[in-house]
Amino acid sequence: MKKLLYIYILLYANIACLWANTDSLSVAERNALQGFNDTIDRSAPDFVKVSLVVCDPCDVLYSTLGHAALHLQCPTFNLDYIFSYEGENVRKKIWTFLRGDLKMGMFAMTPNEFLASYSESGRGVREYTINLSPQQKQKLWEVMDNHVTEGANLPYDYFRRGCAKSVVRVIHEALGKNAIHYAPWPDKYTKQTLREIVRNFITDAPWEEFMLYFLIGVEGDKSYPCEQKLIVPTDLVEVWLQATLDNGEPVLDSEARILLPSNRHNEGTWCTPLLVAIVLLLMALFSMGTLWIKHKKYVIAGDVMDYVVLSVVTCLGVLMTYLLCFSSLPCTSWNWLIIPFNILPAIAWHWRKYWALPYAVICAIWLIVVLLYPHRLIDPAIIPLTLAWILILFKQYLLNRK
Repeated sequence: MKKLLYIYILLYANIACLWANTDSLSVAERNALQGFNDTIDRSAPDFVKVSLVVCDPCDVLYSTLGHAALHLQCPTFNLDYIFSYEGENVRKKIWTFLRGDLKMGMFAMTPNEFLASYSESGRGVREYTINLSPQQKQKLWEVMDNHVTEGANLPYDYFRRGCAKSVVRVIHEALGKNAIHYAPWPDKYTKQTLREIVRNFITDAPWEEFMLYFLIGVEGDKSYPCEQKLIVPTDLVEVWLQATLDNGEPVLDSEARILLPSNRHNEGTWCTPLLVAIVLLLMALFSMGTLWIKHKKYVIAGDVMDYVVLSVVTCLGVLMTYLLCFSSLPCTSWNWLIIPFNILPAIAWHWRKYWALPYAVICAIWLIVVLLYPHRLIDPAIIPLTLAWILILFKQYLLNRK
């Protein structure tokens, strides 16, 4: 009896596994067939509908480029899902994010579930029909279901697995690598680096721009194929509107359908990284002036300003050292910002009379090189901040000569 029960349990488990591994479209069709519905026409153009969903950006670091997802519908079986690559909540797991241990994966949500968070923040959402054949649409649905089944098992990688790149990847996975035929690429994809493409899109978000420039290392300046530079969702729309499929149809319909109107107003901020850096530079200039103005109050104020600049540089240095030496966060394998921003000056501050001048010269040479480099490598705020740091180092050298 126990043996028969054991066999029954194994048989039930195998059937359950087979059911779980079938895609949602197949399950729905099987249910319909069990109801003696044998008139399903899978070759009908509207049996499955596929569209590209594009969401407006916001002022949160991981959403400054906006978002892209795929909307799949099967009216015959009343199936309606938005498939979206999503990561764990960065705000709740900031240190997990900085360690590079955050996870992401494909999730299937109803449109109402997907749009709820965008509605709260006033972010607009629109969609464009993707002109695939009926067979291609069904293959895409199968691919999406397979990714959903895998769960959130991928390292969070905004660089290689960003939402726009992920949409391109799953389309290729369903249709084949060369199924999309691109028109001549605009100059920004052939001449600009990935860092510059990102930067040009977020000029209205100065703090996010500063942090992205600080986080992205030399990987953002390497040469990549144009398609791999489609990291911004609106850029994906721009390019796909000009691209065609094997059947000669444009990839996207030009007319967008509004799923959510945009009600968000970016008021900006007066306190920008550049303004803060300029204030620090003025503090460093005042501190240098105290070498010749011997009034005690000015000297004390100058010393305080030295330590303010040192504290800011040290905080950035701790972050940069952690990212390069201890984190597996994408794009942080090497970053030239480690030269002016690292933890060594704070550790060896007591012996600064031995190294202040040589290090100031190294930082000055570094700044000249990055300014003369043909592609922009640093955020504008880094320039006055580095100059302030050089002045403080030079002041320490002059003080210790006496």
